[in-house]
Amino acid sequence: MANKVWEYFLNENYSFSVTKDEAGRKTGKLVDLIKNQVLADNLVQKVIPENLPNLLNVAKVIISAAWQDGKILLSEKEAFHEAFETVAFTDEQWEELEKEFIKPSPIRELIKDIKSKDQQMLILETSILLVIADGEFHPKEKEFIDLLVKEFALDTTDFALLYKILPQRAKKYIIKEKLHEGLNIKADEIKILEKFIPKHTVEELRHENVYKNMMSNWRNRRTRYSKIKSY
Repeated sequence: MANKVWEYFLNENYSFSVTKDEAGRKTGKLVDLIKNQVLADNLVQKVIPENLPNLLNVAKVIISAAWQDGKILLSEKEAFHEAFETVAFTDEQWEELEKEFIKPSPIRELIKDIKSKDQQMLILETSILLVIADGEFHPKEKEFIDLLVKEFALDTTDFALLYKILPQRAKKYIIKEKLHEGLNIKADEIKILEKFIPKHTVEELRHENVYKNMMSNWRNRRTRYSKIKSY
């Protein structure tokens, strides 16, 4: 059985991952991204697992987003578990997530402690992709996104960055469902943004791909949501 990812750090030059085996042993791996070279792959580390409670809370918000159309399909739940299977959540933490699939916690209770901008951006991006993954957009889903936008109170350049990151299908929903009004992006600003955003294709927008992308974005979120580097 493969080791589970415990923590992951990344900058422009290096990545450092910590995995945990079934016996609870943690091993670090350092990679030079410029040279594509593993510098060390058996570093024994004592790591404070501060990322996991944060990720657990974010995951609960994402489950709440998936609930907004009134249902969560078994296939969607399975896709969630598959995407998170390499995360070393404890049995108690998995039990918490299972409860969210049965009855989600009040959203205001979940997001009150999410103060980090990169976590807020990750939640917004993933939630928007999730609510349109089934090809429908329910009023409750719009209310949910509007609530996140209001509570997070990000600035207009953050929203412009979010618009830049989202695939074309999601951009169409932002206009069609008037999400851009909540995001404080004016119609004329969108026209300007479109001129500078390269057209890019993404994997088919399905729940499993959204969850997998979320895990990738979680590990790289500080780079992904950096306005200096990305916008």
